[in-house]
Order: sequence, then structure tokens, then C-alpha cells
Amino acid sequence: MSPARHFWVLAHRWAGLTIAFLLIICGVSGALLPFHHQLDRLIAPQFFTASTGPTLSPLDLRARAEAISGASVNHLPMAYTPGDAVIFSVEAPPGAPPLGYDELALDPVTGGETGRRTWGDLSDGRVNIMAFVYRLHYSLALDSWGSWILGIAALIWTLDCFVGFYLTLPARRRFGWLARWRRAWGVRTSSPAKTEYDLHRASGLWLWPILFLFAWSSVGFNLGQVYSPVMNALLGKANSGFIEQPELPRPRTEPRLDWPAALAQARALTADAAATKGFVVTQETFMRYDPASGTYTYAFRSDRDVYEKFAGARLAFDGNSGQLRYLSLPTGEHPRATVDTWLFGLHMAAIGGMPVRIAVSVIGLLVTALSVTGVLIWMRRRRARILMAPRHSSASPEAPTPPKARVPA
Repeated sequence: MSPARHFWVLAHRWAGLTIAFLLIICGVSGALLPFHHQLDRLIAPQFFTASTGPTLSPLDLRARAEAISGASVNHLPMAYTPGDAVIFSVEAPPGAPPLGYDELALDPVTGGETGRRTWGDLSDGRVNIMAFVYRLHYSLALDSWGSWILGIAALIWTLDCFVGFYLTLPARRRFGWLARWRRAWGVRTSSPAKTEYDLHRASGLWLWPILFLFAWSSVGFNLGQVYSPVMNALLGKANSGFIEQPELPRPRTEPRLDWPAALAQARALTADAAATKGFVVTQETFMRYDPASGTYTYAFRSDRDVYEKFAGARLAFDGNSGQLRYLSLPTGEHPRATVDTWLFGLHMAAIGGMPVRIAVSVIGLLVTALSVTGVLIWMRRRRARILMAPRHSSASPEAPTPPKARVPA
């Protein structure tokens, strides 16, 4: 083996061992998340299910949330699913003691409460099982520190995709190397060790584009400091998704535009943008207010969307003046935004319906299997080296001194 190839073998080995446990956690949790909505309803129906029938308006239901909680409700859900509770994000008013929860679920038909929880906190019981799985998946349930750790792991995984592909190529580029490379795509069954090794190598080859997609999109979710410059260099800069707004010197808790006026302004700005850019709004999904920046963000679905449920379009405006801050459309405006939309949508199984959700769930299990087989291969070879070490030492003792030749008299 050449020194260069030996280096890349070691790099692949230690990169895989470093991130294997993290990939197992993300793979198993990622296999569950495409069905989180169904699992939520199954695990905690009393919290997530509601009556069916004519619903209260979003503004009326928000007023009910404020009245029940006595909290600041800076979030306005507008896309209701029949039979599902509507969940509001709530926080204690400035200067008030903590609420002890940050989400309030209401029945959109009756306006009654179905439950409250601190999102992702397992001490609240089974209402948070899937929320905790989601926290594990994107931050190891360690918030910003965990997000950083997984972002770095995703970057290592992305680079290791290329290293792993290189190592499947025959070491010597002589005549017939393509035929020899073809063997890397198959699985031998002559021994458990060969089967284990070939499963790891062949599945990595067959799934390479998908593995790279998930690895690089994970960098986008957790390590934007790396993802954005690379994508901007490749595709150019563009408004894509939510854009952080600069904070004010002091939070603006009571903007001049109240919620009804802000909703009217959001609809007017969206109608102007639709007329100018030629898109059609198909559904309002939510609006929220951020006191730190003094801006409202209005999310909606349009004929530019490819997601099934999530809104790909965002519009933000000043809470006092109503002036437009930005408009972000998911597709049709710029290559960067379109690629981001498809990349993140496939990662979240938000595109393609049930077949894609099943496929993403299976991919999560395959990522887990690749990580496990990689560790098993290392353990098997390490054990073999340890067992062989005594044999080598006993097979090559210090050479005995040959008997002196008798010198004839």
C-alpha cells in the first residue's frame, strides 16, 4: 500500500470512529422523525387531538391563548389540520415570573385547552417523547453546544464521503481496473468477515449520492458558517428561508401595528409581491413577532413551493412602520434558494409524500447500519492484530548463533 493510500485509510478509519456514535443517534432518530406527527398523536392523543368542525379564526384563537395563559403570545398559527390541536408558543411577559411551560395547545373548534408543555422536556411525560427525539436529532438534546458538535460531525461526514469513495477504487490504475472496481459494488458471502466488509463498502457506494445529500444538508442545518460561504461561492448569494434581523437597542414589546393590523399589512405586502413576481399564494401558515428586532415574519405557501406542508416563503416587515424588510421565495428566484429548498426538503422528508417519508426512514436505518458495520470491521481487525502479535514475536526470536566451524588441525 502506498503511503498516500495508507494515510487516507487511516483518515477514513478515524473519521468514522469519531462520528460513528453520533451518526447512530441521528440515524435512529431520523428514522422516526418522518412520522413524528402520527407518532405524536399515537403516544399522546389527549394533547395533540381536537374536535372537528368549524374553527375559530386564528386571531380569536390567539386571544384565547393569551386569556388562558396570561402570557405573551408572539406566534399566530394559521394552517389548521382537521382533528389536530393548535399549538401556541408562549412566554412570560417582561418582569413576570416564569410560566413553567412554553407551549399551549388549544382545540381550534371549542377554544378549550388540551394541554401545556415545555417543548422537548421529558419531565413533562410522553407529550414530549417525539419532541425529545427531535432535540436529539439536531442537537443531541444539548441545545447550542450539541448543534455545534453535530455540525462539526456533519462536516467530517461530508469530507469522509469523498475519502470513502476514493478508497473503493483499485489501488493500481493498470489495465482492467474498471473490472476490478466493479467487485467493490458486490457482496461476497464466503466468510462473515468478507460479508461484513463488503456490505459496508458496497452500500456506501450504492448510496453515495444520498449519503452526501444528507451529510451536506446536515452541515447546512447546523453549521451555516461553513455551508453558506460554500453555496454562495457555487451558486451566488440569495434570500433563502428565514433571515436573521438586527436587534434593537431595547426590545419593542408593543409595536404600533397590533396583530390585526399586522396581519392586514402582511397580506397587502404579499399581494403586491405576488403581482410583481408572478406567484400565487395558496395558504397562510403562520405569523410571528420578534420583540428583539421589532419585526413581524409572515409565512405562506405558494405555487413556488415544493414542500407538502411547510411554508417555503417568508416575508418580514417592521412592526412600527410596516416597511418590508425582506421577501424569500423557495424556488424560481435564484439557484441558491431553489437548491436549498430541495436539499432541506428531502432531508426533512417534506417532499414527495409517503414514499419519500418511508425512504428517508430507511436511509436513517442504513446510516446506522453503515456506522455499526464500520465499527465492527475495526474491532475485528484490531482483535486480529492483537492475536497475531504474540505469533510474530515468537516466530522471529533472536537468531541463534551458528556453531563454530571446527578448524582442522
